Amino acid sequence: MTDVLAIDLATRTGWCRGVVGCGKPEFGAINFGIKNKKMPGCGDEVFAVAMDWMSDLVDPLPDVVILESMLPPEAMKNKTSRQVRDRLAGLHGVIRAVAKRRGVSEISEAAVGDVRAHFIGERNLPRDEAKRSVIDRCQALGWDVANDNEADACALWSYACALIDPKTALSVVPLFNRKLRVISTWPAK
Repeated sequence: MTDVLAIDLATRTGWCRGVVGCGKPEFGAINFGIKNKKMPGCGDEVFAVAMDWMSDLVDPLPDVVILESMLPPEAMKNKTSRQVRDRLAGLHGVIRAVAKRRGVSEISEAAVGDVRAHFIGERNLPRDEAKRSVIDRCQALGWDVANDNEADACALWSYACALIDPKTALSVVPLFNRKLRVISTWPAK
């Protein structure tokens, strides 16, 4: 039984953890940028908070840690700053280092498009529409996510589970999961 920890990494990070094929995962979110009120969002403080959080989260040790891949720099051109991108890269390094140091056997990543294609059947929706669809799918599955960070982490966890045990991919497909089916009233009477 493989224990997977999925992390949608950013200053506001969503996480999801559970055993492949064993129902509902645990999930939550943390804001690494608000622990120190004097220096909110300061790079070094964000990294220190992330390191402490990850050290606690990998106890007990998961078998797999999977992160949402960073987008290529050109994908965020004119939408974010170099400082934000550097912070995200630093967070990836911190999380990977803690997982490796603690002894996690597999650390991997997945592209957001691949995760969305698996979870909602759409790879290229506009950002806000995709996030709404991911939240809706989580809620339809009975995962009461509080925000898009938790929802994205749950989608990533589901994707990782499907890679490990492909039968679990059926749980997010309406054809094989009655909870996800849309009842049609066609033809209207």
